[in-house]
Order: sequence, then C-alpha cells, then structure tokens
Amino acid sequence: MANNPLTIAALPLQIVAADRRANLDAVEQALVALRPGTDLLVLPELFSTGFVADPETVSRLAEPDNGMTLTRLRELAARFRVALCGSMLGCNPDRSEFYNRAFFIEPNGETTYCNKRHLFCLSPEAKLMTSGRGGYATVRFRGWSIGFGVCYDLRFPVWCRNRTVHGSPAYDVFVFVANWPEVRGYALDILLRARAIENQAYVVCANRSGSDDYGSYDGQSYLDDFMGRIVARSESAEVIYMTTDRRALEFARRRLPAANDADEFTINY
Repeated sequence: MANNPLTIAALPLQIVAADRRANLDAVEQALVALRPGTDLLVLPELFSTGFVADPETVSRLAEPDNGMTLTRLRELAARFRVALCGSMLGCNPDRSEFYNRAFFIEPNGETTYCNKRHLFCLSPEAKLMTSGRGGYATVRFRGWSIGFGVCYDLRFPVWCRNRTVHGSPAYDVFVFVANWPEVRGYALDILLRARAIENQAYVVCANRSGSDDYGSYDGQSYLDDFMGRIVARSESAEVIYMTTDRRALEFARRRLPAANDADEFTINY
C-alpha cells in the first residue's frame, strides 16, 4: 500500500466571543501562513463564536449550512486547497433546533456534518442545543479515512469505537474539536491517548487558546500517534503539525490485530 502521508495542522485559535467575522479572518490569516503541503487544518469547537449561553444570542448567531460561516470556509478551502474541520453554532432551516455542528469541508466544497452527540452536563448546552442523533461521521480524504466528533464526545469510548467496515477500520485518524479548559487538562491528555491506543488510529485535538468565562485553554491542543504518543502539543495560539505514516500504522495493526478480538455490539441512538 502506498504511504501517501497526510499532513495535519491544528489551530488553537484564540476565539473572539460572538464575532464570526473576526474569527473567520483569523482562520484566513492562519491559512496564509500555513506550512506548504498541509492537507487538513483543524479548528476548535465553536470556532466562529465561542460558547454562547444566552438563548437570544444563540438564536441570533446560529446559521444553516448555507450561512456566512460555511460559505466563507468553502471559499477558503478551495483557494488554499486545504480541508477544514471544526464546529460551529448551527440550526435547522426553520430555526426550531440549534446544534453544536461539526463539519469537514474538502477543497472541492463537499461537506460532511456531525452534530455533537454528548452535550456537556455542567453547562447550559444541554438546554440550548439538540443532541446529535447518530454516530460519528467519517470521510475518505486523500487516501485516509477520517472520523470526527466534538469535545465531550471524547469521554464516551463506545461511541467513538473504531468499527470494522467491509473488513477495514472505519477510520485511520480521529479528530476531536474542543473547548476543553485547563482545569480538566489531565483528563483530556489521558483520554486522547486512550482513544488512540484502543482504536489504533492517529488522534487530533484542536482546542481553543486564551480564556473565557469557563476557564483557560492554552497548551491543550494535541496531535497523537496510533500508539498514544504525543507528536505535538500546543503552547499558545500557534499552529501545530503532524504527518501521518501509513506503513507504520499498518505495521502496528498487523503486529497487534486487536480489532479482530473486538466485541460485537449496537448502540441505541
């Protein structure tokens, strides 16, 4: 099998609260400065607004899939020929439901979505948002299978289990977009490593930087390999990078074919 490495970047964006235009401009600036040959740029959870706890503000800022935020991101993905993954404050067409909506935008504009399944119990999120009704999403991009979910989804290993689909793992890379504060930073580090090890896949966590009413976030973005080893960790708002290795991943899976012994089960969504 060809190695076809994938270069992944995570942007620990210092989100400007409730200012979509400023945050989109910051993403564009990051793309201008991105390392040549980067295939995928991962943005934090709710990158364009930050977390919003006021129902009226949620209603004002939430967007459908053809709104300003995703339209601008599709233009940027096409111009820079880089895929973009993150989450935004979304809504259905009649604005009767609001979502923490993850997206994966390919350079050709094709977009895959996944609404946050597990809404955070210590915040108003569960009262303001509608939970995702299915499993994690996957895309096939430049020869790699990529799964993605949102923040608190990380704590539920059954939900993000690497299923076997037509004899192959559902994903080679799993992306978590997050607003995960430093006060629970130890758990974030350990859970990311555990998901990488148990699923034999690279794991990416793009967390925001700076601080808000819920805590501080610096140093909490991670790029881990399939053995749970940290390849890169953020220190501030600077982009971090990782390049995947297909041969090394496949060798590790052959050496310990743990997926062959995985339990069969179903999840009731």
